[in-house]
Amino acid sequence: MNALASLAVATIAMTLAPVTSSGAAPSPRQVGDITEVTGAAGNFKTLLAAAKAAGVIDEWTAKGPMTLLAPTDKAFAALGADTIRNLLQPENKDTLARILHHHVIAGALSSSDALKAGKATTLAGVEITFALKGGRLQVNGEINITANDMKASNGVVHVIDQVLIPPAMKPKGRLVIGFFSEAPGEELANYLGVDPTTSLLVSSVTKGSAAEKGGLRAYDLITEINGKPVTSKTIGEAKESAGFEGQVKLTILRRGKEMTLTLSVSVISFPRRRIVKEMTLTLSVGVEED
Repeated sequence: MNALASLAVATIAMTLAPVTSSGAAPSPRQVGDITEVTGAAGNFKTLLAAAKAAGVIDEWTAKGPMTLLAPTDKAFAALGADTIRNLLQPENKDTLARILHHHVIAGALSSSDALKAGKATTLAGVEITFALKGGRLQVNGEINITANDMKASNGVVHVIDQVLIPPAMKPKGRLVIGFFSEAPGEELANYLGVDPTTSLLVSSVTKGSAAEKGGLRAYDLITEINGKPVTSKTIGEAKESAGFEGQVKLTILRRGKEMTLTLSVSVISFPRRRIVKEMTLTLSVGVEED
């Protein structure tokens, strides 16, 4: 390590001395697990409610050690009340769990060790970075660690001022179809005045799928995806652009009447705890077992 890096580590150790979010050093006799430490601080109510809703609270009371990057209630509030309310719904449990796993690192990583390493991988399988900027330790170059090295019996907590959102995972493996479709026959295409090579005729819709929930029906003719003709390229673009909590618009013809359906992107989990993005065009993307 060069002299500049050594100085930076020394600086972080001095400027970010172990404190709780209230500014008081925790007493060794009062240190509990991560949930107890954050609960006692008083400004992590949304974080703990999310952990319970996502079913990860037991993980946070386990033996460890682990490192929690803990967003404050104010950090969660910045996402908006509607987003938080949506994430806390039972059907979004896997999405919420992935977000919370993105805030946990295996092992107890002190602020000085984080700076030395420069990076770490969260339990969501995503790499994050640490760097010193303006005398303050930051995550991913933009999220500030406002209080650090809060000791817990099963690890350490660092307070952050924004919620870490993991990047959307790209679909892998085979396509699991949420609706069945085929190219419309030439006679039907001519009757409806559409190009049979850039449209899809829905033959059936999978019960309980996002397609059914979004209002898609058998015999609907899909003519556009996000305002573009239906092609494999268009479908690929839609998958890439939908992103976290994104939506896809389908223009359809139903009994000769043009309609627009908006279908929401969601996240689903598969065996081996692999989580992938569910695509609303085909309506789910699965992962084949190896």
